[in-house]
Amino acid sequence: MWSGKGRGVWAHPAWRWLHPGMRVKRYAALAGLGVGMAAWGLGQALPLPALPPLAAWGVAALGGGLLVLGVRAMNRSMLSAFTRPEEVPERVYVRRRLERGPRVVAFGGGTGLSRALSGLKEGTANLTAVVAVTDDGGSTGRLRLAYGLPAVGDLVDCLAALSDHPALPRLLAYRFHRGEFSGHTFGNLFLVTLYEASGDFAEAVRQANAILNLRGQVLPATPQAVRLAARLQDGRRVVGEVALREAGGRVREVGLEPEPSVVMGEVLEALRRADLVLLGPGSLYTSVIPSFLPGPIREAVRRSGALVVYVVNLMTEPGETDGYTAYDHYKAVAHHLGRRPDVVVVHTAPIPEPVLRRYAAEGRHPVAYDPRPFRVDGVRVLEGDFREAGELAQHDPKKLARAVLKLV
Repeated sequence: MWSGKGRGVWAHPAWRWLHPGMRVKRYAALAGLGVGMAAWGLGQALPLPALPPLAAWGVAALGGGLLVLGVRAMNRSMLSAFTRPEEVPERVYVRRRLERGPRVVAFGGGTGLSRALSGLKEGTANLTAVVAVTDDGGSTGRLRLAYGLPAVGDLVDCLAALSDHPALPRLLAYRFHRGEFSGHTFGNLFLVTLYEASGDFAEAVRQANAILNLRGQVLPATPQAVRLAARLQDGRRVVGEVALREAGGRVREVGLEPEPSVVMGEVLEALRRADLVLLGPGSLYTSVIPSFLPGPIREAVRRSGALVVYVVNLMTEPGETDGYTAYDHYKAVAHHLGRRPDVVVVHTAPIPEPVLRRYAAEGRHPVAYDPRPFRVDGVRVLEGDFREAGELAQHDPKKLARAVLKLV
């Protein structure tokens, strides 16, 4: 597409229909052939007087113009019920291009996964987000207690991230500040409402995916209400994400309680077809690892022929990964998954001093990186600058998406 001023008629969105992969030109040609054949047959069947060449070309041009106008009017009439007609070519173009992207299954939860999805959806529509459902704090924790369902907060964040509608993230994140709904977000209540109406959490998630018209799909690690259980190095055992963060001490191992007996078939099918399995970024023990802990999922990842990529956090997290190096993060993932990631993504660029001071005040520090133990394990490390510019130390969705999609 040309850019800049003065593009004139060539800049009109309708020209998107002529781009490769739109699946329009072939049908227009077929329709034109049909019209031509019908006109030729009619001319042969009826004893019409021959037209002068100039008049014949005029009739042909008029017929072609009427065909184009008719098809355009038909499309506008049908599609105006769903969106503004001038947006249709651009939307179809984007969808068709993204449908040819790699098949990605991304695991995690919280802000890390939702931000990664917002970058990945610009490179592929073949996305499946598998989200941890063990959060037991805030609005999500209250709804878990009231309705006995899995955690909904991280699911809602990922649904918003994969939506095509620019206003949806703000709507789903809207938090009520008065009345009985105080503290709850609209998105959490939306998913709980679907659950109450259907009586089945897996079906509620399927309905949410359909209603929100996503670039991909968002699924829970398990549709069962499970909690996170952790064994610490000093022998203590704690249950619940909030309890784990408050307990302090180094984590030895985490699991789900009760052990889930059900996972959604869509998750296993996505893993069977995947080109890339992405783990993280996100909180190591409360987002990334819980998202793949159900037995059938771990087995499917181990059997998958897809490239498995783990994204290490930029900063440590108090009460969860204090003092952890990039290698410690990787070893924890490999231990719980039962296989080594093929590639580990590590941010190696400097972080500005004002950002470091801000995080240090919260007990958070850059994740230290030494390439030598990775080389000993034979694991490829993708080094680079993956931080988003600004006051926070978090991954840039576009940088991260470009880097991992290039791997496949």
